[in-house]
Amino acid sequence: MVYFYNCKNLDYTHRIGRTGRAGKTGVAITFLTNEDADVLYDLRKMMEKSSLSKCPPELARHEAAQAPPGVARAKRRFEETVYKE
Repeated sequence: MVYFYNCKNLDYTHRIGRTGRAGKTGVAITFLTNEDADVLYDLRKMMEKSSLSKCPPELARHEAAQAPPGVARAKRRFEETVYKE
């Protein structure tokens, strides 16, 4: 069981990979909070590339997982129609 996520994504991948070894299956469960927001984007990208696991929809939809840390996301602009009289 991994209690603290405070590791790099490659270390995380190695740790969760140890849950299923030598042809056996395993389950890895990770709990994250808003304090972990700076890792969500990279974690989402890594999981989307994986052929062995799926990215949970909660992670895929999380606001902090949409752009790298420190990058401001552009808000959606709605089309506006202006009528002149």
